[in-house]
Amino acid sequence: MANSLSFIYLPLLVAFLFDSASSINCDKKRDNVQYTIKQHLFCNGYDPKIRPAKSEFDSINITTYAVLYSFDISEYRSVMSFQVNYYMRWQDSSLAWNASDWSNITTLNINNDEIWSPQFENINSDYEGQPSVSCLSPDCLLHEDGGISCSPVCRISAKCSSDYSRWPFNTLVCRMWFTNRDKELVDEVNFLPVITYLPSNRHLPTTKWCVTSISSNKTQLSIPGATSRTVEELEFNLEHSPHLTIAIIYLPAFALSMLNIFVCLLDSRVKEKIVIPLICMIFHFQLLQQMSNPTPEIPGVVLFIIASMILTFLLFVSTLINRWLHGLQSTPPNIVIRSMRAILSNRLMNWILKVDYLSVGQKACTIINNDERLTLDWVMFVKLVDRFILAAYVIIYLLLFWIYIPLQHTHNRYAESGGRVCAN
Repeated sequence: MANSLSFIYLPLLVAFLFDSASSINCDKKRDNVQYTIKQHLFCNGYDPKIRPAKSEFDSINITTYAVLYSFDISEYRSVMSFQVNYYMRWQDSSLAWNASDWSNITTLNINNDEIWSPQFENINSDYEGQPSVSCLSPDCLLHEDGGISCSPVCRISAKCSSDYSRWPFNTLVCRMWFTNRDKELVDEVNFLPVITYLPSNRHLPTTKWCVTSISSNKTQLSIPGATSRTVEELEFNLEHSPHLTIAIIYLPAFALSMLNIFVCLLDSRVKEKIVIPLICMIFHFQLLQQMSNPTPEIPGVVLFIIASMILTFLLFVSTLINRWLHGLQSTPPNIVIRSMRAILSNRLMNWILKVDYLSVGQKACTIINNDERLTLDWVMFVKLVDRFILAAYVIIYLLLFWIYIPLQHTHNRYAESGGRVCAN
């Protein structure tokens, strides 16, 4: 596709640079062969106001390419302002010539007001039409077979619908419509389906938004207060690049989660198991304060941090209860003793309970002699509860991470060309 567009635009560029179009004076003769060809074509009854067709019932087909090169995003207003370059080609047999009779000249650069050109209209999301005359229309290229190539450049603003459910991997979908402006020649001037193309530009680390795909399809546009009309809908899919957000939100949230897992490895009697959860809750709250929720829909990352804060609070409460149970001198109830005996009958659980707590500032863990019998008292019950809390927190955090933490944008089914245009 890139090669085909290069083939399309290169002749236009060469003609623009080396063969600037000049107005035709039918009464003035020149030695310039190209000027003579123009007089031969345009001074023999050609009327640029008349549609080039053999009869009034014949239709003329317009091939249209739409290429996006630059854009700006206003996130507050959800508005995309962009520049789209159209490449249009149609056939006018009355403007053909035999190149061998004219010094083998195969192309001519002509002013767009010297020929008939199709009138189109860009409609934004506010249903405001922007006619083709408002676009920048550089010189057109006329081929020896009567083919005409023009490339108008239009500046358009369109409103977008946003999706923050996978924040910070936000997405925008912006729509505008392309249609024939000449309502009297709807059937006579046939715009073929618009062919979209998205080039690739350099993706800088500071980039905020990237257009990842452009799609087009025929649809019926119902404008309030007017009859519906057949238009070509152009849909732009944009993705947010959350480089900074990942650094200031994801990394602290991951660190707080790992800190909670670390606290689960500590003995309930140490003061660090009380102090660290309190500090973690403060940092969780500050992390939530840094996040602004732009829509009523709560992003998954926010739910992850809220769930982690609740888990931190429950860890603090369970530590207080375990400290109280650890100080009891009475014998546990029979149901508690029988439950512990059933659990300890499992060899793996027996080995896990013999592994000592993680001690701050000391050797990570020690293993009790296998021949030593485990005492079924409140101390052992607290240790058993701590082990279950550790396993539960590891599983819960893995599930929360899998459910609520997006790591990339969802696959865009329209992104087939691989092009990407980005803006800060």
